[in-house]
Amino acid sequence: MDPLAGKKQENIAGYIISMWHLEDLMRAHRFDLEAIEELLIAPMDADEEARSTMRAWYSDLVRRMRNERILERGHLSEVNEVMHELEYLHRSLLDILNDEEYDAAYEKAEPGMTALQDAAGEDAEGPIATCFTAIYGVMVLRARKQEVGAATLEAEAHIRGLLDRLSQHYRQMRKLPGVPMN
Repeated sequence: MDPLAGKKQENIAGYIISMWHLEDLMRAHRFDLEAIEELLIAPMDADEEARSTMRAWYSDLVRRMRNERILERGHLSEVNEVMHELEYLHRSLLDILNDEEYDAAYEKAEPGMTALQDAAGEDAEGPIATCFTAIYGVMVLRARKQEVGAATLEAEAHIRGLLDRLSQHYRQMRKLPGVPMN
C-alpha cells in the first residue's frame, strides 16, 4: 500500500511536496527506522496491520533513498521523473496549447518565480521546480515558526494557483488512453 497513491492521482503537486517532506524527514532522522517508527507510525490511529504496512512502506522508502544515493540531498528518481513531466507539460501549455486560464495563472506567478530564479543565479532550476522550491520553502519557514513576508505570501499564493492548474492538466493528461500512471 502506498499512502500517497491517491494524492499522486488526484493532486500531483501535493504528492511532490509530500515526497519532498518525507525525504527530508528520513534524512533528519538519519534513516533510523526506530526513530521513524516513533515519529510517524506509533502516533497513528490504526490497527497493527495498517502499522505494519506503513512500516514496510517507510522501510522501502529508506531503502530506495539509500540505493539512489540521495542521503544528503536530491529526490527519488520517481519524483524527478514526475517533475520532468510537469516541466514538459508546463512548456506545452504555454507554447503549444495556449490555455488562457493557465496563461493567466502563469502571468501572476511569473514575478515570484523570476525573483527566485534570479536569486539562485547559476543554480536556478526550471520554472516548475522553482515553484515547488518556493512552496516547500514557505512550508519549512512556517514549520520553524519564522515570519513570512507579505510579498512572499502573495507570490506563494500565485505559485500555488499555477501548480493547482498544472495539476489539473496533469490529471487530465493521465486519463488519456495510452498514458499510464507512473
